[in-house]
Amino acid sequence: MKPDKGSPIPEAAIDWREIHARLEQSRRALEAGGELPPQEVKRILRERAKRFAQPREKAPEVTATLDLLVFALGGERYGIETEHVVEVIPVQDLVSVPCTPPVILGVVNHRGHVLPVLDIRRLSGFPGQAAGEGGRAVVVKAGGMTLGISADAVDGTVRVGANELSPPPAVLAGGREEFIRGVTREMVGVLDLDALARDPRIMVNEEVG
Repeated sequence: MKPDKGSPIPEAAIDWREIHARLEQSRRALEAGGELPPQEVKRILRERAKRFAQPREKAPEVTATLDLLVFALGGERYGIETEHVVEVIPVQDLVSVPCTPPVILGVVNHRGHVLPVLDIRRLSGFPGQAAGEGGRAVVVKAGGMTLGISADAVDGTVRVGANELSPPPAVLAGGREEFIRGVTREMVGVLDLDALARDPRIMVNEEVG
């Protein structure tokens, strides 16, 4: 064990003559091609055993974290991993599309492309409400698609440990278990966007002029 730099070993506590004598004895034995004296071999082995017997410092555990954009919708809070988030936009000029599933509130023109705006509450049969002026949409990319997730308000971003997620309670899941990875300690439902993007009910992908 190396001495603490803040507490140097007193010079008087070191027997330099003995150390030099041992080094000289070892050097002569090596030059003569002979073996080290038995006592020297035992001493070296003892010191080596002490070094290996010292407990090694345990490497710190690496915990996976999730960076989430948290938003509110209908009194519930949801989180989307920020790696999927493109931007947050106001919902303007929302156009209803006939013969589309209830989960799709409508579409908006987003940078020359049709952007479907979804109300995830409707996946579990809740009526939800149409997004009007002042509403928001979180634009996300997942599964090769660009989607808009309806939001009443955006709370900001948080970082949570992946191991902190727990199964969603029935009141939050409500038939949406396949789209919710889990909930945080603050009852934020973390969405699984890849699972959501695979649902055929949301596939609207047309360009607009």
